[in-house]
Amino acid sequence: MTFRLTPTSRPSADRRPRGVTAVTVLVTGATGRLGPHVVRDLLDRGCSVQALTRRSRADLAGMLPDEVTLVHGDLEDLDRVRDLLGAVEDVVLITPHAPAMGAVQMGVIEAARATGTRVIKVSGTSSGIRPDGPDACRQHWQVEQHLADSGLPFAVLRPNGFMQTLLAGVAGTVRSSGRLINPLGAAGISIVDCADVGRAIGAVTVDRSTNGRTFVLTGPAAPTYRQIAESVGEVTGHEVQVVDVSPQEAGAAARERGLSPWEAEHLAEMLAMFATGASEYVTGDVAELTGHRPASAREWIVTHRELFVG
Repeated sequence: MTFRLTPTSRPSADRRPRGVTAVTVLVTGATGRLGPHVVRDLLDRGCSVQALTRRSRADLAGMLPDEVTLVHGDLEDLDRVRDLLGAVEDVVLITPHAPAMGAVQMGVIEAARATGTRVIKVSGTSSGIRPDGPDACRQHWQVEQHLADSGLPFAVLRPNGFMQTLLAGVAGTVRSSGRLINPLGAAGISIVDCADVGRAIGAVTVDRSTNGRTFVLTGPAAPTYRQIAESVGEVTGHEVQVVDVSPQEAGAAARERGLSPWEAEHLAEMLAMFATGASEYVTGDVAELTGHRPASAREWIVTHRELFVG
């Protein structure tokens, strides 16, 4: 499911804190769930933004603002990556979850070492980023270690689960059958809106005082799936039935819907971790960086009500 940003007018006032300078930034993963929010916020802050993509301007109509410069290339083409990094001051490093994600990101970091480019790494769920975590989180841990040892200026942001993934993911069954599939039992998860994550990334990118720091980004609370179902019912006026399944059953169902074996296993691993309550933590990092309270799950459901009712 693709979320397109509604064009808005640029703010008349400079949002940068005094003493903070706008920079030229390359954003990878600019056309995913998170990337467009990052691009828009950086533009709002007066940055010059380049978006790495293999798609044409026509393909991206309505997804990225006209002010962004599209640059074409592949992250595995390190000669091309070095050329691009040589023309910018910062790179916002976002890549999809994939079996080779860690190797790709470490290749970009090595290219950045050749150019001295500052790296803003977007990582994953903080509770899983450890050497024995789920595969994708373990890869993030390895990349973070590599980045810390690189000698480059850098910052790391660890957003918890995205509302655009979790809430949009349950919307289909709510809309079609009035059911919400619950793979977490009674555990909550402090999901965060990609718009808030984009603002936090923008704030870190323009502020050099964040170098060397790691920020853990969450929403303002950690709702359970049953609480999410209650919010959906209140917002839509329709009763929502909660159906409990195991993380493994959810992963198997995702594979039947067409996810690759690695993606389905990744999903099951992450859900199993979430089901322990490991991602119920709530931080104030979004508010610290942006000056605003992050959106709640209920507020996101209100804004995107049409996803749940058709």
